[in-house]
Amino acid sequence: MSASWFDDLSRELERQLEVFLDDHPSQRELLEREEEAEAQRRRQRRLLEIAAAADRERQRLLSLSGEIRQWRERVDRARSAAVTDLADRAEEHLGRLMGQGREAWQALAALGEEDARLRAELNRCEAPPEPAPAAVGDQLEQDWAAFEADQELQELRRRQAR
Repeated sequence: MSASWFDDLSRELERQLEVFLDDHPSQRELLEREEEAEAQRRRQRRLLEIAAAADRERQRLLSLSGEIRQWRERVDRARSAAVTDLADRAEEHLGRLMGQGREAWQALAALGEEDARLRAELNRCEAPPEPAPAAVGDQLEQDWAAFEADQELQELRRRQAR
């Protein structure tokens, strides 16, 4: 019962908001700009998270590469000493380490793809700055002057055509 009451209240508030925004288009525009700005902030926060995760994966890869090098040497030493049981177990461990390395590379690649996607979204969504009110008035004056000049030019052409 209370969930239904809450859902009804939520729908009514949403309807009232839509009515208000329909009556005040400037407020709708302001709300949309704020929502987009918040989305941009979320994208930027995620980019920071991705950078930190990528650094962790790089450190993990560096550590794994050292371990892999060490275990390769151990496998070679055990094989050259003809201790096949130890060499086989060391080789299995080396295989697991290499699997972890592949996983780390894949994770790093996925982070890179997400980073590129988010950066493209950030670049695509960046709106040009709104002109200052004085610039709008100046542009109107320029457009009006161009209109009048065009009108006068058309009038001169009509006179010459007669």
